[in-house]
Amino acid sequence: MRVYGLETEYGLVARVREGAAIRRLSADDAAQRLFAPLAREHRSTNVFLRNGGRVYLDVGSHPEYATPECRTPADLVVAERAGDEVMAGLVERAVAAERAEGRETAFVLLKNNIDPYGNTYGSHENYLVGRDADPDALAAWLVGFLVSRQLIAGAGRWRRGVFTLSQRCDALAEVVSNQTTRSRPLINTRDEPHADPRVHRRLHVISGDSNCSDRASLLKVAAAELVLRLAESGRPAPPAPVDPLAALRAWGRDPGAGVRLADGTQASAWEVQERYCTLAREVAEPAAWQPWRDTLDALTRGDAPPAAEWAVKKRLIEAHRDRHGLADADPRLDALDLRWHELGTLPDGRPRGLARLLEARGALPRVSRPDAVAAALREPPSPTRARVRGRLVAAAQDAGRDVAADWASFVVHDLPDHPGGRRPADVALRLDDPFAADSPEADALVARMAVEPRLSVVGGFVPPPLRGEDGVARPSRG
Repeated sequence: MRVYGLETEYGLVARVREGAAIRRLSADDAAQRLFAPLAREHRSTNVFLRNGGRVYLDVGSHPEYATPECRTPADLVVAERAGDEVMAGLVERAVAAERAEGRETAFVLLKNNIDPYGNTYGSHENYLVGRDADPDALAAWLVGFLVSRQLIAGAGRWRRGVFTLSQRCDALAEVVSNQTTRSRPLINTRDEPHADPRVHRRLHVISGDSNCSDRASLLKVAAAELVLRLAESGRPAPPAPVDPLAALRAWGRDPGAGVRLADGTQASAWEVQERYCTLAREVAEPAAWQPWRDTLDALTRGDAPPAAEWAVKKRLIEAHRDRHGLADADPRLDALDLRWHELGTLPDGRPRGLARLLEARGALPRVSRPDAVAAALREPPSPTRARVRGRLVAAAQDAGRDVAADWASFVVHDLPDHPGGRRPADVALRLDDPFAADSPEADALVARMAVEPRLSVVGGFVPPPLRGEDGVARPSRG
């Protein structure tokens, strides 16, 4: 039994028309304008939503969405798509707000992991594991899998005539680290379970790509789940590459390249993935591992299966190149690569991005049902504690409460210290069980927020008296 979560950082470009000229905004200015309507509504750029998820402006001026906790990889894909809709909605609100202030501003929202200047932003997978799980055993199983996983779930990147299977294969600098910015590892070891630390760990994988293909996103997480089952079973891990980062870069360019493994043999990304997929049969039923098997078989035949997003993208770019007689390094092909990742819709209702356009035409199969995604904008797709959090957030917003929310806690600042009381008190609720979809304590707090008065602290900080240049205190005019 496990819960999953995904944090997606989005690329953002904004331009404002000033008379006849168009000026590109800085990353910070673009992000501030994008979040301005949300900040005015919630007095914050870090907001938990009624569906249990979280939208926020991350370090580096990146818009980011974190899904609510989900019980299955399929539910996670639905929650991820709902996050895309949330972010596209922010763009629409920002455009309207800019127009209301007399500015014509256009935003481009990208679901990718690297901009044309080499700046990277991440896609972070979260897997709940037991506190008794051995981190070394998890790493032993995961390293070889993760550096070769780009073969089945990479988003691909075409840049200046060079194509890589993964967006991030050149950006990762360490195998395991407790950092996420100064050093970008395959696996982040920071121990933040966002749950009862006596029971749970949170495995934080930050090496994967943001996928526009539902099938790729689903396989990315579902295959990782099977590898976690193998690691938790106590089986010995297969040999990993001697130099995982070198293998990541080599396989990003040529998945058939031979890489030296710890047992002295050589293997390609194909062979490593074949080995893991075969082992997965020992811990799961065919329905769990068959999509993995089918993807590997299709790639072997030279097809472009939807789960291997890079292969579909590469085929599309090469067809465009050949049709128009372009050189591999033509910048128009780089622009086409970026257009693959664009989110949102055109005024006529068509998708802006190429991936979403192919999906609308049926050429890129979709896993998440549109009605399920629409529902996930209002409530989480899985029965987890996200349902409790969502109810608390909704009740607080409806009553205009002063609250603070986190993944494992919820605090109301303006309730009376007791029923009928006149002194405000912090009323806190712990949400330490990620699987608890119901909470009598939360129900009681929701009821209190609906009917009890909102109180504020009287007094508080008193500014010191102002002093003139002669050091004599002057009365404050505050």
